[in-house]
Amino acid sequence: MRHSCFFTAISIALLGISGCKMADTGPVAFNPATSVNPTLSTFDLENTDKAPDNLEHTRFWDFYQGIQPTGSDATDENLETANEIRTHIDKFIRATRSPDGKSYEKVRNPLDLMNQVIAFNEIDNFTEGRRYISQRIAATEAGNYSNRANGALIKFTDQNAVFNDESLNDKIWVYPTLDWRYTPIGPEGTDLDEKVYRTIQYVNRSVAPEDAEAQPELISLLAGSRFDANSFVARGYNRPELATADYVSRNFGGIELRQEFTENKSDTLFIKSADKPLLDLSRHGINLADSSPDCLRIELDYVTSTLRIFHSNGEPAKIDAPTAENPDETKDNDAHCSNNEAAVSWVAKGAFERQ
Repeated sequence: MRHSCFFTAISIALLGISGCKMADTGPVAFNPATSVNPTLSTFDLENTDKAPDNLEHTRFWDFYQGIQPTGSDATDENLETANEIRTHIDKFIRATRSPDGKSYEKVRNPLDLMNQVIAFNEIDNFTEGRRYISQRIAATEAGNYSNRANGALIKFTDQNAVFNDESLNDKIWVYPTLDWRYTPIGPEGTDLDEKVYRTIQYVNRSVAPEDAEAQPELISLLAGSRFDANSFVARGYNRPELATADYVSRNFGGIELRQEFTENKSDTLFIKSADKPLLDLSRHGINLADSSPDCLRIELDYVTSTLRIFHSNGEPAKIDAPTAENPDETKDNDAHCSNNEAAVSWVAKGAFERQ
């Protein structure tokens, strides 16, 4: 799978359990992370007069609209499948659809909120952290901002939700990890010099069993981004080169969105571990033995404006391929949804700026 090492490392390397070894970049001089506990008017994000392009920076903006079938591929079957994909995403990002159903007017989730808070410089310590990373870049010296490393608490409170006595996890969001890491020199044998990596982690708070059903669907998320250090800025949004976000829910399994913004411009959505039916592929002439396959991949290629859906069930990602030199050798399983042929495809709207 393309960039598999990155997508493993970017999500968990900063938590200390990466499977992809990063190069030793020398000592880090200072970690300015401190506890922050702001009260925000609301966790809802929408376009406003002061921020008319708010939603364009949300994680699913391109994918959500870009999967729309076009031309002769805008058949009833394809349109309904695109709608089902959006309906599933809605459960994780709490999107309020636009009237035409092809986009959204509002979202409410910890990742998009944190991105906005950082970009708008609403938290002095976050601004200090990005300024520090920028200073380290200018000096070509490794640097790290990490609330986890400093034992610092990040907690956001929604004033409106408190006033309306909403459930605990609608009122308070806790982030165990906000981490920026600048590496002047990447791992040996790669071209990953001059990169900044950012990790954001959210975990909901435990509640009594009788209060569980009142909580939002989202249990946790872990998101990572890689930026070009030479274009990294301390104010506004930084556009990533690569990004991944992994969401886990109470009742609908998990989803993972992997995004490539530079070379292979694409978004890939993995739908995982769902106990309920996801997409009705029978409308495309595909009869699944299980209505919730254990691997479902939806890829939107912005260069060719093509949407592809892959699926498999009961197939491991790797299979044994022993050799005389290495009896434990494995190889990619061509039957797994990460590697097999697309079951469904259509010409999609895409996004002009991603082409």
